[in-house]
Amino acid sequence: MATRHHIKVLVVDDDEAVCRTVRLILESNNYQLEVFNDPREALKAAESTAFDIALVDIKMPGLNGVEFVQKLLEIDRRVSPIMMTAYPDVETAAAAMRRGSCDYIPKPFRQEQLLEAVERVARDKGLIYTSEEELNRLIGQRIRQERLRLNLTLRQLSQRTSLTTSQLSQVELGKNAASLWSLAKISSAMGLQLSEMLHGI
Repeated sequence: MATRHHIKVLVVDDDEAVCRTVRLILESNNYQLEVFNDPREALKAAESTAFDIALVDIKMPGLNGVEFVQKLLEIDRRVSPIMMTAYPDVETAAAAMRRGSCDYIPKPFRQEQLLEAVERVARDKGLIYTSEEELNRLIGQRIRQERLRLNLTLRQLSQRTSLTTSQLSQVELGKNAASLWSLAKISSAMGLQLSEMLHGI
C-alpha cells in the first residue's frame, strides 16, 4: 500500500464548509492536514511547519489566493500550491500559475477531482512511496512472472545466478528483501536490465 501519512497539506479557505470537506477527504486518505480560514494565520504556520502541498482558495478577504501563494513561496519554495476556485477563468488560472501554483481545481469539486490533483502533485514530488513489505511483494511477484514467462524453474534460475533456490523462493514470496546486487544478477539471468524488470513497480 502506498504511504501518505508523512505528507503535510496546508488548507486555506475562508469557507468553513469547504475546509470540513477537504479535511474529511484527505484525512480519510491518510494525509496530514492543517486547516485555516484566515490566510495570514496560515502564513504564520508555514514559518514553523514545512508543508509539502498547499490547497488555497483564490477568493479570500484580506489576502487573495494568488497573493497568498506568492508570500507562501517566499517562506518555503518547496511547497506545491494547488488553487481552488469557484470562479474559474483563464486569466485567474494564468496568474496563479505565474505566481507558482502547480494546478487548480474548480469548486464545487468531486472527491475524485481533489484526490487526483493532490496525488498528482505528491507523485511528481516523489512523496508517495510503497511500504517496504508491499515493495518486496511486488518485486517478488514480478520476478516470478518473468521466470514463468521464460519457462525457468527455480533450480535453473539458481544455477544462472548462484543464489540458492531457498533464497530465490523467499524473494519471490516477498518474505526477504533482495539486495540490489541480487536483483541485478536475477534480471541479468533473465536477459533483462534491472530497470526493465522493476519498471512500473
